[in-house]
Amino acid sequence: MRYGKIGFGCWQLGGEQTINGMQNGWRVGPETQRIKLIEDAITSGIDVFDTAQAYGDGISETLLGTAVSRSGQRNDLLIVTKLSHLNTLAPDEINWSTFLSCLDDSRRRLQMDVIDVVLLHGPSLEMLSDQIQTLFERAREEGYINSYGVSPRGWEDLQHATDIGFGTYLQWNYSALERRCDEQFLSKLRRRGQNFIGRSTLFRGLITETFFRDGPACPFYDARDQLPQVLLTEIHEKISALRPVAQALDLTLSELAIGATLLNELSLCSLVGISKPEHLTSIIKVRDLPQTKLDEIKSALEAL
Repeated sequence: MRYGKIGFGCWQLGGEQTINGMQNGWRVGPETQRIKLIEDAITSGIDVFDTAQAYGDGISETLLGTAVSRSGQRNDLLIVTKLSHLNTLAPDEINWSTFLSCLDDSRRRLQMDVIDVVLLHGPSLEMLSDQIQTLFERAREEGYINSYGVSPRGWEDLQHATDIGFGTYLQWNYSALERRCDEQFLSKLRRRGQNFIGRSTLFRGLITETFFRDGPACPFYDARDQLPQVLLTEIHEKISALRPVAQALDLTLSELAIGATLLNELSLCSLVGISKPEHLTSIIKVRDLPQTKLDEIKSALEAL
């Protein structure tokens, strides 16, 4: 059965960026084209958009805010952002004033009085504290946000955030190649009233025909150039096994991976990074696949 939905991941829309001397952004087109891409996605029916303060140091939030404002469909969309800049403060420096200042930066860029979901972005374990949660609760009670949660770095951090009940939204990796968030784990979240958003649906942008063709030596000229060679080699071997499956179903590797996430009944949505019109076209194609095709995807993956 068709369960999940596809969300628009806005990291790439932040554009080229360097953090601590390392490439952490993406080569993208002019800002006008990026705004139109969001507008086209909204028109196509995509209604979940995920961004963060760190994506282009606020550029992604700004572009998303502009597109959503122009669309006139704000109330039909779920907007998720992440407070990356809180990580620049020591835990004892975070109080209501500094927290609200950080949150207001996002509200201003997004042109939104109320943000639907606000997540901590890769926080230290120290930040997953009662003190920080109290600040989120105050922001919710005073009408600045509707919900909150965390987008942690690692698996152990995710489990900790789950166990302590930090908010009602958790975001972590979920793809055809990353299933630590399995049915048992996601069922536990649902029982606790926590929503799961899958990220890295294309495994850091590696489940693609380009990476299959060019292999581990592929020059990306973006954030993927920071990935270790051993990981690139491992993922290339795995997608080489997936490609015949995709071909047999008349799908690209990316389309196969996106289609697989539509079978996940326990996830709110799965995010796909979109930075080109052809990405959106491919996502719409997968979203509109007939049920028979999704059944074929499920059977083929189970047979691997």
